[in-house]
This record gives sequence, structure tokens and C-alpha cells, in this order.
Amino acid sequence: MKKSKAPLYCPAWFVQVAERMVSGGASFLQAVTELEIPIDPDEAEATSKRKEFKAILRSEKNKYLQMVANDPTLTKSVVIGFLYTLAVKLENEGEHDKAAGVLEKLAKLAGWQGAESNVNVFAGLTAKDIAEARSRITAELSGEPERPNPFKSEAGKLSN
Repeated sequence: MKKSKAPLYCPAWFVQVAERMVSGGASFLQAVTELEIPIDPDEAEATSKRKEFKAILRSEKNKYLQMVANDPTLTKSVVIGFLYTLAVKLENEGEHDKAAGVLEKLAKLAGWQGAESNVNVFAGLTAKDIAEARSRITAELSGEPERPNPFKSEAGKLSN
């Protein structure tokens, strides 16, 4: 005997329950209780495992995450603040290693730690270029005129 491939009936309250579960962090049973949907615990357990409900739940999660990601008030400073409060909470709960890990991530995000905070301003310069710049800047600061480099030949002129 073959199973029917026709989709099973999905009541409209599936979406409401899924929304409540995603946005409020409620379990399936809590959500149906809050929405006053008449369902017994065994039926609720079975319904929460149906593939149709799981598809609706996945879709609602995606919608919620998209809404959060597109929120214009979600900024780097908000994420840094959230990470800091999370680290404090972990520290208060005695989870020192986890708190340190969160603070390390916060430091990287804030640019206090890691390769992205180190900018090499001398990239591409040779030691000779740096020495010439140093002597030129020193001469300008002391008010002395720049002395020509006897080893550097100018176009069309020879130097001894």
C-alpha cells in the first residue's frame, strides 16, 4: 500500500505558533497554551515533529533573522554592547573561561586586538627612503635648508 503524496492539512495556527516560538523563545507547548489553542500534550508533541510544521517553523526563523539583520539600529556598537553584557553575565555565573572568550571576540570586533588593528604605515618603503624622509623632516623642523645628497645624481648633472 502506497502513501499518499498529497500535502497534509496545515492549520493557520501553525504560523502563529511558529512566530511565537521564534520571536518569544517559547516551546511548542508554551506557544499553543499562550494562544489558547485546544490541544492535548501528546498531540502537541506529535504536531511539533510534523515535517509541515517544521517547514513553517524554519520559514518563520528565516523571516525573523532577516528582520533582525535589516534593522537599521543594529550597529557595531550595539553588537559590542551586547557582547559586553554577555561577558558580564557569564562572569557573574562563574563561567570565567567563556567570559574571557567573549571579551576576546569583543576586542577583535572593536579593533583593539588582531592584525586588523595593526597598520603598517611604512609598507613599501625601503630603509633608504625612510632615512631620506627622516633627514628632510629633521631639517625642516630645525629650520635648516635641506642639504643635497652628494651620492644622488640629478638629471643632466654629474656629482663628484
